[in-house]
Amino acid sequence: MRVHPPALADLHGVWRRTLVREADGSTDSTTSTTWLQGLALFTDLRQPPGLEETVRGRGPAELDRPQLLALSAQKAFAGLLRQDGEVFSWVRLIDLHPPAPLADAGTLRFEDGALIEHGVHEDYLEHWEPAERAADALAGAVLEDPADGCAGQLVRMGSWFGYARDRADPLRTVGSPSTPLAERILGCAGRAEAAALLDCEVSLGRIRAGRWEIIRSTLPHRVGAELRPESTRAGDALRILDADPHGRARSREWRLTRVEGPPSLLLG
Repeated sequence: MRVHPPALADLHGVWRRTLVREADGSTDSTTSTTWLQGLALFTDLRQPPGLEETVRGRGPAELDRPQLLALSAQKAFAGLLRQDGEVFSWVRLIDLHPPAPLADAGTLRFEDGALIEHGVHEDYLEHWEPAERAADALAGAVLEDPADGCAGQLVRMGSWFGYARDRADPLRTVGSPSTPLAERILGCAGRAEAAALLDCEVSLGRIRAGRWEIIRSTLPHRVGAELRPESTRAGDALRILDADPHGRARSREWRLTRVEGPPSLLLG
């Protein structure tokens, strides 16, 4: 059996999780889990089965409380992967859920073609298999909307991309940091307030014939939509086709606060 630890550059690619053993001993092989790793920026989306049938492709503003709770069962985050010796840390810049009390960190090793992740602060174990390995087209950007301060991120790996957009009011600034998302939704006075808690997008997509099409998203009404990233006239910002909580298309202009790789790879 061949076992060896990776370097960060060995992780560039798209990974699908085949198994997880949680710290409490429970296991899961049905949650659809995809991790897209660029040069340092990453996108991670984890969705339980049957979600699309539950929400029927509608935006948060159109969903009732049970459907919003179904959306909250997803896990999704985006940020920076850092390596310190054998330990890798996933620094979450955008997260569907409130900040966890412990840092997201683990050791990684290759074992007979699979990638094995073992938690550092919690005793979990995850098995990952490559869906697509590193390509020449590697680039990413950390984004900020100058109009409202909203945070975003775009990362590209070959024909894949990950796009993340935070809420207008991040969860870390609203209520108690330790209150779970589902509990916050149940505590909301009205549907509009509850829907705003779910207006956080983490999407994965494919680039085909110049079309940046979303194929999976924390916001199911975004599936099938095009991102259409383009440079602004001044060339110092990125314009992306976003959507409001009702699913209506809207153009959003992002300031580039960090860029990795050639910026031209982030244009449609």
